[in-house]
Amino acid sequence: MEELLLILNEWWTEGEISEEKAKEYKRTIFQHVTDTFMNYRQIVILTGLRRVGKTTLMFQIIKKLIDNGVNPKNILYFSFDERIENPLLIFKSYEKITKVNWKKEKIYVFFDEIHKLEDWSTKIKILYDNMLNIKLCVSGSASLMLEEEATKNLAGRYFLIEVEPLSLKEYAELYFNNRIDNYYLWKPRLEAIFEDFILKPFPEIVKWTDRQKINEYIRTLIIEKIVKSDIPHIFQKVNIKLISTLINIFLKDIGSTLNITSLAKELGVHKLTLLNHLYYLEFGKMFRIIKNYRPSIRAESRKLMKIYPYHPSLSLALYPETEKGKIIENLILSYGKYNKYWRKGEKEIDFLKINSTIIPIEIKYKPKIKNEDLKTMNFFLKKYNLKKGIVFYQGDNKTIKLNDKNIKLRSITHFCFNPLAY
Repeated sequence: MEELLLILNEWWTEGEISEEKAKEYKRTIFQHVTDTFMNYRQIVILTGLRRVGKTTLMFQIIKKLIDNGVNPKNILYFSFDERIENPLLIFKSYEKITKVNWKKEKIYVFFDEIHKLEDWSTKIKILYDNMLNIKLCVSGSASLMLEEEATKNLAGRYFLIEVEPLSLKEYAELYFNNRIDNYYLWKPRLEAIFEDFILKPFPEIVKWTDRQKINEYIRTLIIEKIVKSDIPHIFQKVNIKLISTLINIFLKDIGSTLNITSLAKELGVHKLTLLNHLYYLEFGKMFRIIKNYRPSIRAESRKLMKIYPYHPSLSLALYPETEKGKIIENLILSYGKYNKYWRKGEKEIDFLKINSTIIPIEIKYKPKIKNEDLKTMNFFLKKYNLKKGIVFYQGDNKTIKLNDKNIKLRSITHFCFNPLAY
């Protein structure tokens, strides 16, 4: 254990962290994560798809602490990729190496891949409740489990922050090695790299050009890791063959309707088994499942769901010829994080943004929008007495009037540049 800790915590001996670990480029979320970690006692939990940069964020915070004058030996990092059942063993070895009295001195603890620690939330809760001198940041790829465990055992003790795949702005800044604050100034260059951005929104491979190597990276380090490592590690009786079949079905057919009864019959499995394995895939951030909206929760639960890849790059890694319109639809969902759509008869609204009101959202992969493209939008706005809707398309941002309704036409690339603005 001592040797492993020395390898993982180079700053104990070097007095600093290497730039290879704490990358110079900082994602937009860095400041939010750092401020939350520095200014509140609560545990910071970082979740998100594999390879989006959660570990790098941890290392960048460690660099910030050292730059701010924190003794490097008072900062502890450990990844539970290494099997261990009791975190106290880590602290015991930590104290032996550094001579830091971790029970009394102020220390900063970063636990990576925390979902691989059995009963992690209970063990972290004990530390949090009894060791007021310890500041904790934990991360893991198994996001649904992290969220469920935190809700169950850590109520009031944590902030959960999801790290998304790169936005177009972040991708372009890494690609061009330049800070980009003005979308319109950079618009031609952003449009030129837009398709590459969809293929590989992961920090490590932004500048890769070999499509075969890009696809292999996503297949082996994201998809296969989720299927063969994350899911079997957490759940018992996982049918890997069924998991693989479901991945092939739903990565190939983006936004397909999910009929549990007919699919279970087709695959020759029990409905409960199918539901469990779909949950595992949603848990691993392979897919997003959205429901058909109805004002009544009971009515909604009976309606068919739709299933989308967590990000369209996952589909493109296996099925490069996937229809572009479906890819863009998936892209908008990925960054908008919507969880409802609407369908009645032949009419369908792609997604709904539901806060204090309902905003219908449609994706039209075309440069111009005509009134005939807005028939279903108009119907939905009238049906639910709503005042505005959003249509994502290939043109520029503007607002048009449809009868007495405001239809906001929004640029697909502008949305992907800064999804938080929407």
